[in-house]
Amino acid sequence: MTSFWQDVRFGLRMLRASPAFTLVAVLTLALGIGANTAIFSIVDAVLLRALPFPDSGRLVDISRLDLRNNESVRALSYPDFQDLRAQSRTLQSAAVYNVDSLTLTGAGEPAHVSAGVASASIFQVLGVSPKLGRAFLSAEDAPGSRVAILSDSLWRERFAADPSVLGRAITLNARSYTVVGVLPPGFQFPLDEPRPLDLWTTIAAYRVSSDGDKPVTEQRGSHFLLAIGRLKPGVTLPQADAEFSAISAALAKQYPDSNAHLAMRPQSAIEALVGDARPALFVLLGAVGLVLLIACANVANLLLARATVRRREVAVRAAMGASRSRILRQLLTESVLLALAGAIPGALLALWATRLLATLQAAEIPRLAGASVDGLALAFTFAASLATAVLFGLVPALQASRFNLTGSLREAGRGGGETVRHLRLRNLLVVSEISLALMLLVGSGLLLHSLLNIFRVPPGFDPHGLIAFDLDLPGTRYGKSEQSIQFFHELLSRLQSVPGVDSASAVMPLPFSANSMRTSFQIEGRPVPESDAPATFLRCVGQDYFHTMRIPLLSGRTFTPSDSRGAAKVIIINQTMARRFFPNENPIGKRIQPSASDTADEPLREIVGVVGDVKHRTLWRAPDPEIYIPYDQLAIGGMTVVVRSSGDPRSLLPAVRAQVRTLDSELPLFGVRTLQEYISGTVAQRRFTALLLGLFAGVALLLAAVGLYGVISYGVAQRTHEIGVRVALGAASSDVLRLVLAQGLRLTLLGLAIGALAALAASRLLAGMLFGVSGADPLTFLVVALVFLAVALAACLVPARRASRVDPLVALRYE
Repeated sequence: MTSFWQDVRFGLRMLRASPAFTLVAVLTLALGIGANTAIFSIVDAVLLRALPFPDSGRLVDISRLDLRNNESVRALSYPDFQDLRAQSRTLQSAAVYNVDSLTLTGAGEPAHVSAGVASASIFQVLGVSPKLGRAFLSAEDAPGSRVAILSDSLWRERFAADPSVLGRAITLNARSYTVVGVLPPGFQFPLDEPRPLDLWTTIAAYRVSSDGDKPVTEQRGSHFLLAIGRLKPGVTLPQADAEFSAISAALAKQYPDSNAHLAMRPQSAIEALVGDARPALFVLLGAVGLVLLIACANVANLLLARATVRRREVAVRAAMGASRSRILRQLLTESVLLALAGAIPGALLALWATRLLATLQAAEIPRLAGASVDGLALAFTFAASLATAVLFGLVPALQASRFNLTGSLREAGRGGGETVRHLRLRNLLVVSEISLALMLLVGSGLLLHSLLNIFRVPPGFDPHGLIAFDLDLPGTRYGKSEQSIQFFHELLSRLQSVPGVDSASAVMPLPFSANSMRTSFQIEGRPVPESDAPATFLRCVGQDYFHTMRIPLLSGRTFTPSDSRGAAKVIIINQTMARRFFPNENPIGKRIQPSASDTADEPLREIVGVVGDVKHRTLWRAPDPEIYIPYDQLAIGGMTVVVRSSGDPRSLLPAVRAQVRTLDSELPLFGVRTLQEYISGTVAQRRFTALLLGLFAGVALLLAAVGLYGVISYGVAQRTHEIGVRVALGAASSDVLRLVLAQGLRLTLLGLAIGALAALAASRLLAGMLFGVSGADPLTFLVVALVFLAVALAACLVPARRASRVDPLVALRYE
């Protein structure tokens, strides 16, 4: 232990004696360690950390699988869920839920609140108890029950944290609900929501009929609920999957019209939550690991250069009796001290970077906001520091401790000795840096190219100058279809008259809003069994929707005021649907029968128009078949209003709000966003990955350039005598310049060749994240190589110019 502390004290003195070397090495390591710690903190928060519920490993997400195309969809119907819950022996408990929006009145200004509508067992499944009051009772799932549990934030903001709120009536969508509980602070579910829901109520809210039709909770083909379950202790996911398959097969036989091709599947809840983000985060973790390797190679190069200077010191210590192992331990101790010194600013950098990244809500990564540099991250920093010390310190230490005693004492002062071997090793390290940096640059270039390709994809409408907002219509005042139709007719008419408004309409659901409606349909004259009926996405639209969105009409006509509720039923389809279901024929005048209606019957509808395809989900997915039905003929309640302006559409909001208040003072606007913001949100994860990978690639390029500069500078210093002789014999400055630049160019080209091969192999990992570009895109490789060559030549130019100005008289006296 005494010798250990001696090594530490001596190492600190040596580092203090070389402040420039120590500062450069510490900053380089801090950059690598800090970036790794920050990304590890994000990976830990998003992928590794358990869900914030008791025994969360037993929680499973239950989804629906279409066996015809192997497409997995999370939404279930309530009857299917009830059968699964009743027949399952692997589930301890299960619940369904949906995220809805309600209007809260009677507690200050009318406000839109986010609400979870769930079966009464939801909190039992999650293992959470309210901090005030009680959870839902099973009887409160029954029709007519109206109870609510408030979030802690809503309780504090709207009810002043009054404990007597229990038992109080609140008004939601013009209906009275009784508050039975308040949730604990920090509770959030679903975890992929940007913020905790304001309140919860039971599935009874959906168990009411509309216009004589049976409630959606009794329609086996109405898939709109998400499901979560808790496995019994000791039950594995494969066991649950086998049971769910058997139950699904039995339901398919019992209900062939709706379930013939459907199966229910369990999935780990955490996997269902973060599955989409996992590949991108692992790519970033690998990229930042390469940055750390480059930083280690840079510091190893510094240590090799320093080892040449310290060769005499090491030889003297050996002459005084120090063994090779003792010298090796001393040099490794200095490396560990360097790494730990780099870990301190690295941890501070990680703390700042993690906080910054956690605020990027636009990244749309679940649980990103919870990322922090905690004890596990600090332990990772310490472990990374020790591993780094071994990576950058071992080879230089071995080289420095391997010497010829007599030769070292004689030649150390002249700079001869082992410089050739050291220079080869340093060249090898800088070639490795260039190769690793090129891999990062190619990956970053591919993702950036892919992102640019995505932004070039036309969405099918003109998003510029469009703003959208949501309106919920309470059933007590707008329970009849005629009431909601009249409201939107009057509202859109008023909005058209607002100064600055070019046009206005409404739609449900809005493109890129992450909401969707899907329905099966029959084509007149081509009957198929109900279970084999094709499906299409459905949009309900108001008057002038296609004009407002600037969706092109390809044939036929758009909807007109004559397409009223009592008129002949009409429908418009998109180009993809026309090609898929009416190839080589004119679909205008044909009739189809969607399984969507706000009345008891499902009428045939005549196709009166074909419009261009619209990207409703993402820009990079192929268009889906779509149908459009006029809102007058399918009044589904709330809608998203879209307003177009030739100027800044946000400037219209005060006037728009005034028009809504004039019609109904208790209707708040919510979800106000421009259409460009909606589109931008769909590429948020890809943009987040591309930007971070680009940042790491830039850092890697800088470190590689610094490493190349150091090697060339070191080589010039070692060859000063040779250069002086060349100049004395008549070599021109341009000859010396070419000589040095050629050395740098050889190293760069070798690194680029190795890096290109490695990048070609590694690009397969990015295949699922690319759009419109292959992993072997020659343009990306060429541009990256040219950029690297330019940076490398710039890094070599300074030492090359210095070499070209060597005074031969000074150089010949060098030794």
